[in-house]
Amino acid sequence: MEVRRIGETFFAEVDDVDVSKGFDAAEWQAFYDAYLEHQVLVLHGQTLSAARFHALGERFGPVEPHTVSMYHHDEFKGITVLSNRTEMGRPKGIRDAGSSWHSDYSYKPVPANATMLYALEIPDAGGDTIFADLAAAYSALSDEKKASLEGLRVRQQYRWSRDKTHVEARWNLLNETEREKTPEVVHPLVRTHPETGRKGLFISNAVSTGIKDILDLAPDASQSLIDELFAHTDDPRFQVRHKWQVGDLVIWDNRTLMHKATTDVLPPDKFRTLYRINTTGTAPY
Repeated sequence: MEVRRIGETFFAEVDDVDVSKGFDAAEWQAFYDAYLEHQVLVLHGQTLSAARFHALGERFGPVEPHTVSMYHHDEFKGITVLSNRTEMGRPKGIRDAGSSWHSDYSYKPVPANATMLYALEIPDAGGDTIFADLAAAYSALSDEKKASLEGLRVRQQYRWSRDKTHVEARWNLLNETEREKTPEVVHPLVRTHPETGRKGLFISNAVSTGIKDILDLAPDASQSLIDELFAHTDDPRFQVRHKWQVGDLVIWDNRTLMHKATTDVLPPDKFRTLYRINTTGTAPY
């Protein structure tokens, strides 16, 4: 297995691994160690059935189906279909798959550990995914700023938005059962990675993330700090952009990262279809 670091603080490409053949114990340990060290792993040229893709997800922990059930894979409910295609008058999958910065399942009491994407169909241009290292963003803060953030907690709810008419808001997208499954949650603003000990900011600005406020701060101070941290984490120096190829398998650690898709700006005749798996992590602290 050859691992090449691409970004300054994270993101690596892995060669000489055929995931369809599985891993023995030593191979798996080396692969998982690379996952913890680099936070994003990209493997090109993979050929995976839905069953094999799902089995790989289970190596990272319990596979957790997406909240919106209409986009589940027909056979494996833990696989979510992401696609901007329409078939028989209905969307084939989630169209934009998160076009704003987010960390998967951060709206749940126990957010995701790993996310895996497997590329089935990729346009000749566009549809990239951008990743940001929230541990690096935290490290770049002054000691004074870090101290001021300690102990702060963020209140959020899946697809909550001040603008209830927003097309992605929970009032429009979710059915009653899905709303009941996504109550309000509170998470630390600064999160410690349970395996590496890295500290990272745990805040992002997507509607799916549904940031309401920071507890124990006055409303104006809360919103000012949220806006400041959104701007800080959006700095290109913390980012790596992935340009997809068919057969790409990308695996990343949500506990120290955020990401966003760019499918929302694809022309109507350019199509991208991927399989996605999320695995259950641990409660942030």
